[in-house]
Amino acid sequence: MRIGLKIVIAFSVLALPACDDKEYADLLGGGQGSSDLNNVIAGDGFCGPQGGREALGSASFNSGVTTAKIDTDGNPLMEGHDATWQADTSGHVNGQAVNSVQYAYVVMSISQIDARGVALGDWATVTNAASGKTVFARVEDKGPPGGTGEISQAAASAVGIQYLPSSATVGDPSVIVEAYAGTSSIQGDCSQSVATNS
Repeated sequence: MRIGLKIVIAFSVLALPACDDKEYADLLGGGQGSSDLNNVIAGDGFCGPQGGREALGSASFNSGVTTAKIDTDGNPLMEGHDATWQADTSGHVNGQAVNSVQYAYVVMSISQIDARGVALGDWATVTNAASGKTVFARVEDKGPPGGTGEISQAAASAVGIQYLPSSATVGDPSVIVEAYAGTSSIQGDCSQSVATNS
């Protein structure tokens, strides 16, 4: 039974969702949409921002190079597996918790949010410091004071970091998280590639 559960967890981590249109199946990022895997509409799901990175302006928060901490909140398969797991997230998509394995999101502490003028739903980017691979995300959860580099399972996978059932990671876990204050109203655009090598 435990082996079957581990296999289900492993496949759930690898089965990253994106826009409903198969043409955009490799895209991730933040935006309005549904946390129901069967109800993600191209243009509404977690893709890239309309207007690309230029539309976001300058980052108001930059973590510098930090070690990624994988947040599993909102992913029901992680209950009992992750010691800090929560069923809910601070941000919501269509009234539901933002599922860590489905959506690329970042976690910021309340003090970081307040100091940088960032709000839940604002756009963010996660960059693998070793490879330069970047993915768009959203700020969707609040974490402990001083925490830096906490990212969802989907964001980690999109930049080449895999999360294992042992809570360890595979791949260089060095990331740079940036958040862009005042950008929550910028809609998602699934017609552009968002997981890129800078």
